Amino acid sequence: MDQVWGNWMKDLSVNAVGMRYELPRGGFVQALEDVSFDLEAGRLLTLLGPSGCGKTTLLNILAGFLAPTAGSVELGGDAITGPGQDRGMVFQQGALFEWLSVAKNISFGPRMNRANRSETSAKVDELLRTVGLQGFGDKAVYELSGGMQQRVALARCLANDPDVILMDEPLGALDALTREKMQGLILELWKETGKTIVLVTHSVEEALFLGDRMFVMAPRPGRIDRDYTLPFAEVGLTVEPRELKASPEFIEKREEVLSLIWEMEEQIMGHEGG
Repeated sequence: MDQVWGNWMKDLSVNAVGMRYELPRGGFVQALEDVSFDLEAGRLLTLLGPSGCGKTTLLNILAGFLAPTAGSVELGGDAITGPGQDRGMVFQQGALFEWLSVAKNISFGPRMNRANRSETSAKVDELLRTVGLQGFGDKAVYELSGGMQQRVALARCLANDPDVILMDEPLGALDALTREKMQGLILELWKETGKTIVLVTHSVEEALFLGDRMFVMAPRPGRIDRDYTLPFAEVGLTVEPRELKASPEFIEKREEVLSLIWEMEEQIMGHEGG
């Protein structure tokens, strides 16, 4: 890959973060409580857990879309106090500009920053090759499939050369085959760019396959219940996904995590029933 990436060597530090939502008629919901971790630059962290465990809330705090009600977040030693170009976001739906071409969607950030036109054009061409969309630059977004649109969203994010890429269920709306292909693309981009990636998913298999580190979060209040360091992301760069996911090691870990989340779900239902 010819693209030269910027300085991404910034560690992410989350310090005793809490998030409390006040209710209109009194009381509150504690979405997150005392969440702390350090994430080394260049890691791929997946966030997994039952509904209501605060995965997306934590991601939005990392993005700067939400300010925590307790604690702090730092990137490279600098406090995160709002959105910034050092963090890029990829949503479940691409959030693309339907009225712009693929190339203009990808170049949107550099153009807003008044980047050099010829350099931006070269960057767009390289990113189109990187995400497998050569020849689609002039196409309208609505002409693309869901998987292709997510490739555009990834390229648009990379065009700004962020230190951290944040992904909120980026593959959740895709069919099974396209989703697996996109998982492979995310691994390739992670390895080639060296970017730090934090990805939220509801799929245990996806979290295990993509994350070289994985948090299983528990709800009420949202917190990190288990912290796993995993080998599968590195292996997935050289082995076919189906082969890896059928391996005894992968199946054993998948069943372990599924059981853990199932127990959480039963506790939630028992609490609600009580």
